[in-house]
Amino acid sequence: MRDNTPPHRPDFEDGDDEILEEIELDANAAPPLDDDEDELEEVTLEQLEARLGIHDDDDDDDMDEESIRDRERIANMKDDAVLTFRNHTAPVFACSMHPQYSWAVTGSEDDLAFVWDTSSGEVLYKITDHKDTVTEAHFSHDGAYLVTGDLAGEINVFKVSEVREERPILTKVWEYSMSDMSWLFWHRGAHVLLAGSDTGEVYVWRIPSGDCKILAGQGERCESGELSGDGKKLLTAYMNGVVKLWDLKTCQVLMEVNEQHPMGFGEVTHAVVACELDSPFYICAEGGGKLLFCTNSGPVSVVQSEHGIECIAFAPASSDLKLFACGSLDGHISIWDYSKYSLRTVCENPVPNDGVLRLKWLNGNTILAATSNGNLNVFDARTGSLKFTLTGHYYHIYELAYKPLDNLLLSVSEDTTAKIFKVPPLGD
Repeated sequence: MRDNTPPHRPDFEDGDDEILEEIELDANAAPPLDDDEDELEEVTLEQLEARLGIHDDDDDDDMDEESIRDRERIANMKDDAVLTFRNHTAPVFACSMHPQYSWAVTGSEDDLAFVWDTSSGEVLYKITDHKDTVTEAHFSHDGAYLVTGDLAGEINVFKVSEVREERPILTKVWEYSMSDMSWLFWHRGAHVLLAGSDTGEVYVWRIPSGDCKILAGQGERCESGELSGDGKKLLTAYMNGVVKLWDLKTCQVLMEVNEQHPMGFGEVTHAVVACELDSPFYICAEGGGKLLFCTNSGPVSVVQSEHGIECIAFAPASSDLKLFACGSLDGHISIWDYSKYSLRTVCENPVPNDGVLRLKWLNGNTILAATSNGNLNVFDARTGSLKFTLTGHYYHIYELAYKPLDNLLLSVSEDTTAKIFKVPPLGD
């Protein structure tokens, strides 16, 4: 296991892809599952605090004021979750929900991944193939495959049973060992995996054959990557500040912004990218607050935010406005109009300095922010006003998955749990 917090990448909506062919499902039945079943582990608050090293004894006199306030916050917290999954024994970094079945997958620093039922919490499959922190776990766009990946670059792909009641539900069909991995995700329209590495190479695999293309690196960590709206290009950002737009078919660079460019970043401590789904428009942001706006032809504008930037997300195509959101570790949430390259509004974070770790648009006008205190704050992006907050996690929320048809939200946390929330009506 590693001590560093793993990077994250935005989720994608389903879309069509013209360059990557679909792979037919294997209809062969899988072998039967062993009778052994995993039992849910009950974890008390005291046990959780001991695991997280909050305090060494029960004497409050030996604790600083911040630790005392933290214990009081946890003791008074309301748990809005409809289900809490407690089988992990270390912080949980990865999660995904199956597009058709009521299944979730979660991956943790305990080197394990579990597939479990979102209505009951029953463990359906335990993945024990990893020897390092599982930082990525994703079902493919059609639910036919599941991939898990760890910090060391060990990647496993499983075929999902075509019959929900069939056991075992997973059969391993492919594995690969790459250099240390920084991010991993499925193409949103084909059985194709993309992964970035600490040495800068980007791998593109067709599954299950394993046919591979490599987008050349520069010896600098590929910090972030995201597919373009048409699914034919990949936007990447590197720790030396370079931003590239790749053609996935030819593996050629279509656009590059480097340190020599007047709008370039230079060395960065953190970088995130986002692609607008309806047009060839891209944003790259670095930890110091600089926002770079690009098209296929190159940069068109640069803006300096007053706050550092941890995460960004474009509003979905259903939005009436050209919006994207930025979240900062100081708790600042800003909504920008990218047609004007200008700040539109600031969301009213209910807890000062509650760092924003993940952003997710729930519909065209509603943005969710997951925070370092374990809060899930939902805002009206047009006005910045708070709609509601979902609570239950004690500490950092590292990843989210949202299933709009069922109004279900899955979140995973430093507190070693995964939780299922029922999202209230969002309105217009």
